Amino acid sequence: MNKTEFIKLLAKNMDTSANTADKTLKTVFETIGEAISQEDILAFVGFGTFKATISKAKKVKTPRGTMVDVPEKRIVRFSPGSELKAKADTKK
Repeated sequence: MNKTEFIKLLAKNMDTSANTADKTLKTVFETIGEAISQEDILAFVGFGTFKATISKAKKVKTPRGTMVDVPEKRIVRFSPGSELKAKADTKK
């Protein structure tokens, strides 16, 4: 399912227009990004947890064989919750 299909499904479930559902989804994603930038963990019980961690600086080998420095950066990971895992197991 792509974003357009998801927005149509969301609009149907919210009993609203696709435009309103799209704005709602954008607001939710922006708010999640804002929250994870302020805190390292954002947890939704049953749905899952977003966790920001630091990836250490390292040296990697390129396909051409040269070594390149990769700087330290912040990475966001997602761990699904029990309810989301259960929903995923019951694919129609």
